[in-house]
Amino acid sequence: MPIKILTFNIHKGLNATQSKFTLFEIRDLLNEIDADIVFLQEVQGVHRKNKDKFADWPDASQTEFLAGEQWPYHHYGKNHSHKHGHHGNSILSKFPLLNLSNVDISASRFSDRGLLYAKVDHLGTPLHLMCTHLGLLKKERHTQFSTVNQFIIDHIAPEEALVLAGDFNDWQSSALEHLSETIKLKEIFLELNGTYARSYPAELPLLKVDRIYYRGLTPLDCNSINSKNISDHRPLLARFEFIT
Repeated sequence: MPIKILTFNIHKGLNATQSKFTLFEIRDLLNEIDADIVFLQEVQGVHRKNKDKFADWPDASQTEFLAGEQWPYHHYGKNHSHKHGHHGNSILSKFPLLNLSNVDISASRFSDRGLLYAKVDHLGTPLHLMCTHLGLLKKERHTQFSTVNQFIIDHIAPEEALVLAGDFNDWQSSALEHLSETIKLKEIFLELNGTYARSYPAELPLLKVDRIYYRGLTPLDCNSINSKNISDHRPLLARFEFIT
């Protein structure tokens, strides 16, 4: 059976202008797509100010709210704390998540970033999951790619399948210079379409910043989903088959 994987920068549950709380619409979209594994960036863990500002702000964390009953296994990694709370990345899964960790990959004291890691055992086959949101500066990302590479080398056997997904802020499309040489990753939309997916800004996507990198899997298809401005990014949905 193919496995469906989604990545989405949810902009902390707000629309592009931060004027509308859209978490319920994000949940409806995720439920409709019904991916097996969901990688989320800019997930609000706690935000006391917005909880007072928006009457329908849920009592549960955004990770728990979006997971609901559809994704019984979920993992949140706090990356940035502020006076009103904190935010980070999340993984939602229909399969039990193992070996959970959140690696600090910050390369600037002005930008807190993380690499959220988990493993699933899919019908006896290990699949490693990594969700990230890299920095805005090329020099910063260069350091972060090195950290990600080393983590993969240290913790994942070369023959085992993995998916690395998220918002890479890779404006100049230089990521594969770092990810393909030593750890042999490919990007699914690029492999199938000859270019990266345009995903930002959501209203009129021009920039190719959201990615799904993989190895040890057979890519089937990948699409950018029109999310109707419920975030400032559009999600990417991919399907893979395990190599037998």
